[in-house]
Amino acid sequence: MQNAAFMHYAFMAAAIVLEVAANIFVKYSDGFRRRVAGALGIACILASFTALTQAVKGIDLAVAYALWGGVGILLTALAGRALFGQRLGRIGWLGIAAIVAGVLLLELS
Repeated sequence: MQNAAFMHYAFMAAAIVLEVAANIFVKYSDGFRRRVAGALGIACILASFTALTQAVKGIDLAVAYALWGGVGILLTALAGRALFGQRLGRIGWLGIAAIVAGVLLLELS
């Protein structure tokens, strides 16, 4: 049973990483002017949803979706800062903290 739980969370981690990769590729695509980057973004989001479907086999849907979205938002914000020099203000980071807190509360419920 522990191995199955590990696999569900491994799929969740893959879904999150693929979602963040999709967002990065979409940014690099420059409004889909760069078609290869745009196609990679689409491929990553499709792969992310595929991994998410496997994760929800063993993780409650509300928890899985909150993890996927919340952690994806946090990592995308960090990637935006590291790769594109985008900076959130205090209120933006407070919003992300609220999302992460909500995800943790769902996970603990």
